[in-house]
Amino acid sequence: MIKNLIGGIAVGIANVIPGVSGGTMMVILGIFNRTMEAISGILKKENAHRKDDILFLFQVLLGAAIGLIGFAKILEFLFNHYPTQTMYWFIGLIALSIPLFLKGEMKGEKFKIIPLICGLAIIFALEFLNPGEGSVNVNPAFPTVDVMLCLTMIVVGMIGGATMLMPGVSGSMVLLIIGQYYLFKSYLANVTTFQLNVLIPLCFIGIGVLIGIALSAKVCDYFIKHYKAGFLSFILGLIIASSLVLIPFDATYDVFIIVTSLLAFVFGGVIVLGLGKLQ
Repeated sequence: MIKNLIGGIAVGIANVIPGVSGGTMMVILGIFNRTMEAISGILKKENAHRKDDILFLFQVLLGAAIGLIGFAKILEFLFNHYPTQTMYWFIGLIALSIPLFLKGEMKGEKFKIIPLICGLAIIFALEFLNPGEGSVNVNPAFPTVDVMLCLTMIVVGMIGGATMLMPGVSGSMVLLIIGQYYLFKSYLANVTTFQLNVLIPLCFIGIGVLIGIALSAKVCDYFIKHYKAGFLSFILGLIIASSLVLIPFDATYDVFIIVTSLLAFVFGGVIVLGLGKLQ
């Protein structure tokens, strides 16, 4: 139980950092296959180990929730005081994860150029359709709770849940690009205030996470079995494009910002390469 809880905490922390893949963290910690088996087991009509599968997933998800909420506070501090440097830390995490992805997931697989281009195109299209979302808005006001917000939060949760299982893909990175990351992070950071305008959206995010996990398990299993090289090439395209669109071109640069941003970029790379050594 302790191992599963700690593994879930690590996955939760990974999912709140843009550029770090929760799925990759599962692979490194050795719980990826067990998680996929548990999800598949729960969805089966007949399963003699259903209780064990439910208990395992509960422990991992509880740990993930602890990691998400706890680390959101740290990120809020970083964005408030070092927004540009924090963005370059994320970029370092993403860019230097590419060699790790090539050595691990893509090992022995041939590149498929069309899926790679599709992955690139999706991220660039999201950035084009959301001009200005790359700017840092660290303290968004909580919107009024209505039907549209609840539906949006379900989609946000589905993205988080789906990408939680996909090695190489960061759900927070996708949320950052589509402009929902800072609101999502603020909800998590303020959950202990017990305000209804925070708790209600978080409940709908939770519903979305469960839906996303179930759908992602089915989709990943299908594409990995039938189109592994193409699927991984598509994911690689997402990662490459993400490291480019997050560059804060609108930031004000001076010598201090440039030097500290470079150090933050290198630090992000060191973390990813360290995970690669562990893997």
